Amino acid sequence: MVQPMTFNRAFPLSWIWALSIVVVWTLVAAHLAQPLWAQQSSLDLVPYGALKGEDFTWRGSWRLMVSQWLHVKFLHMLFNVLIIAVVGQALERIVARWLVVFVALAGGAVGQLLTVMTHPDAFISGASQAYAALCGLALVFVKPSQFGWWVAVIAVVVAACLDLLVSSDHALKVGHIAPFVVGVSAGLALWSWGRARTNGALRNANRLED
Repeated sequence: MVQPMTFNRAFPLSWIWALSIVVVWTLVAAHLAQPLWAQQSSLDLVPYGALKGEDFTWRGSWRLMVSQWLHVKFLHMLFNVLIIAVVGQALERIVARWLVVFVALAGGAVGQLLTVMTHPDAFISGASQAYAALCGLALVFVKPSQFGWWVAVIAVVVAACLDLLVSSDHALKVGHIAPFVVGVSAGLALWSWGRARTNGALRNANRLED
């Protein structure tokens, strides 16, 4: 794997993002007067930003982003939070913090939108789409010798297994495939850009020496 850029370490923005998902879950559970670990109804989550495909309008596009903070199942939410925190931290050691989160959330929004278009009868929420983009980015930038790379691989495998074995369609979901492709594509584009910058700097240095 390649690492064309290196950034100073700081408190991971991905941790803040992961923590905010837990905070949102807690606040919603309290507002619904439910136990913290109880399953939250998709219908109940609609007023908070979840969406149903057939009800989606472009005026409600904000839901494509906000819905990524909402989850139905407690353990699903915790799993997503763990992936975001671990894989995001590994990426932020290499790529700019804001760029890591931007790619993940943008990929997640693409996944939500495609799910809306292909499953109009489904309620849509969760950060699985965003972490698929995050994992795609990690597979390009993070070294296989690092823990974060393996967590990204495991997360992708788990998502694929759930799609194939547990979901009613028994097929890979476009809402997971598309964000993963977004993450990989963004990673390759950033790598190419970083490599071009490095080569340009070397050429300029050689000209100065001449």
